[in-house]
Amino acid sequence: MNDTDEAISRLARVRDDELAGQASAAGARTLLAAITASRPGTAAPPSPTGGRPRRTRWAIAAAVVGMLAIGVVVGPSLLRDRSAVSYANSAVAIVRDGPQYVARIIDPFADHARYTEAFRAVGLDIDLRPVPVSPGAVGQILGMVIGGDQVPDPLPDPRTEPDPPGPRFGGVLLSTETAPKGCRPGRDSGCVMVMRIPADFTGHVDVRLGRQARPGEQYANTDQAMDPGEMFAGVSLRHGRSVRDMVAEAHRRDLRVMFSRIRIDARTGGMSSFDPIPADRAGSDWVVWHAWQVEAGVIRFLVTPERLAENPFHNGSAPPPAS
Repeated sequence: MNDTDEAISRLARVRDDELAGQASAAGARTLLAAITASRPGTAAPPSPTGGRPRRTRWAIAAAVVGMLAIGVVVGPSLLRDRSAVSYANSAVAIVRDGPQYVARIIDPFADHARYTEAFRAVGLDIDLRPVPVSPGAVGQILGMVIGGDQVPDPLPDPRTEPDPPGPRFGGVLLSTETAPKGCRPGRDSGCVMVMRIPADFTGHVDVRLGRQARPGEQYANTDQAMDPGEMFAGVSLRHGRSVRDMVAEAHRRDLRVMFSRIRIDARTGGMSSFDPIPADRAGSDWVVWHAWQVEAGVIRFLVTPERLAENPFHNGSAPPPAS
């Protein structure tokens, strides 16, 4: 029996149980296991029940094939509960685990709408969005932003990072991680992105996950140009470098250079804006304070005509790059 036939058999068994009034959490786990098992390279938990699946009518089996494609809710339609406790589609599988939902991202580069439909099905406002990045950041979790009126629990000791890291709401962890730890989803074999969200969480979570940028797409990881493996790796601009030297370095790396002039606020001494300027406006003796990677083969230098007292990207005055 191939993977699809096995998935159909498992889903059909859950459907039979529901028809017989015997649907259970074990049946829900079987259904989710069938969804994840149909994805190559994804390990599924073993079926909680043994034996061969019951015979089902072809009509039910055909319906299950459609469920694999559009997503399966384990809730009002199958378990007759008030709300969905689990959901699975081709991109994500979500299960209720005590006081939290655990979402395992099956396809980290699926259409954004597939994640949205899954989280909404269990009553969560989670925006998981794959964004274009440089080759070195594919599969990297670029950040998590939490919004809403709920206030996270105070840290027992503000000087110590909680273990595992992440805010708690009512004592329940909200986190984004990878399993195994430190791997890159969609890039490293066997790597899975896992989100844990308190079941009672009513706020909004915005998570960005790096995917390979298409030709001409601008990178979302703009600020990582000098990180290991990126286009300007190994270059330090902590104390500023001349435009002359940095343009020469960029050309050695076959990079096209763009410029933005840093504007300093006369009142605060901090940066007020970045203004793009033509390359011929940047003097060779101007100072480069930072570099952003724009897209494949293109780097942008952040410059001033004169040398500043300190690097504004290292004194906390720099606003983030435009995304």
